[in-house]
Amino acid sequence: MSNSIMVAGATGNLGGKVIESLIAKGATVGALVRNESNHDTIMNLKAKGVNIYKVNMTDKSEIAKNLINVDCVVSALAGLKEVILDTQKDLLDASILAGVPRFIPSDFQWILLLPGT
Repeated sequence: MSNSIMVAGATGNLGGKVIESLIAKGATVGALVRNESNHDTIMNLKAKGVNIYKVNMTDKSEIAKNLINVDCVVSALAGLKEVILDTQKDLLDASILAGVPRFIPSDFQWILLLPGT
């Protein structure tokens, strides 16, 4: 069984912790990052073996192209309405378009960080 997981919001604090946990569990991890994301943060992710995909987060078709053959999309997006509702909805729509079988929205990710889970 494949375990290819794409993380959106990977350059943030929560996204970084999610990625570290996924790598520790042996997952193949990719990161959707904005074109203007911090270069040093991206290089740090690459050094950990994370595949980086720079995308326009408002372009569903561009996002979807990078989600082909992904088993799960984890959203670690943080922000106000425009990010949590609008961008995350675009990410969900792109995941559906690409046929991704599982989507985990940011509102539920705190569970992954609890001790003992």
